Amino acid sequence: MRPVLPAAIALVATTALLTACSIDDPKSRPTTTPKATPTSTVARSYPAPTGSPDVRLTVTLLPENAGTVSTHHLVCVGSSAVDGTDLPSGDEACRLVLRSPDLLERELAKSDEECLGTGKQTLADVFGAVKDKSVRNSFRTDNSCNSETWDLLEPLLGPAEL
Repeated sequence: MRPVLPAAIALVATTALLTACSIDDPKSRPTTTPKATPTSTVARSYPAPTGSPDVRLTVTLLPENAGTVSTHHLVCVGSSAVDGTDLPSGDEACRLVLRSPDLLERELAKSDEECLGTGKQTLADVFGAVKDKSVRNSFRTDNSCNSETWDLLEPLLGPAEL
């Protein structure tokens, strides 16, 4: 009787493995990775550029719930948004970026600085160029100091309460 017991255990184990492998097709398993979604609405269309763009920025937003990622573009000739911009307040964002490009260079405040926590974790990554100068920076709303910068950049980043 003893040789039957190991054979029975092997059969049960093999059956369990085959059953477990066939339950979910790996291609259909849900993923927890945020999916990029295209901009859902375009507030308006902008004219074709009449010259070489002064500003070309891409803004990627990751709300605190990380359920969706959205990407927006800002293309400016002078202080006017042109075709390729999909921000509702494109002209205002162009004026802001050209008037105060130093805002795009602000460093994030550290959590140990005298800044109050906000309980929000919205993130924005901004990259591109302003007047042939490369821009790459991240912004977040995790504390009052960082939220203050976000509020100043609202025409570009959108409202902090995404």
